Amino acid sequence: MNPRRGDLWMLDFSAGHAGSEQQGYRPGIIVQCDEGNLAPGARTTILVPLTTQGRPFSFYVPVPAGPDTGLKTVSWANCTQVFTVDKGRLKARLGSAPAPVLAAVGRALATTLDLTFGR
Repeated sequence: MNPRRGDLWMLDFSAGHAGSEQQGYRPGIIVQCDEGNLAPGARTTILVPLTTQGRPFSFYVPVPAGPDTGLKTVSWANCTQVFTVDKGRLKARLGSAPAPVLAAVGRALATTLDLTFGR
């Protein structure tokens, strides 16, 4: 299984969650670079879970429904919850995020993590 950056996957979050962490089966968007995803022996990837409960914050990014994404309804990448997961949690590839959505997720992650370069 070789997920790639921008792929949307259905994941199993049913084991090992606590409090407000995501749980159950839900889609997520792979945000790890492909060098990390495709490295020999790499057993984990980094992702942001999707939710149908969008919020008007800079760290929630809308992801459209449709055949390209594989989503049945508009969802939101919740960039406040970044997970490193074992690839065994990835159950089915749904599709991929459009380039503008992936770029917006990158900006939202930079905001969430306060990644300001050159200070």
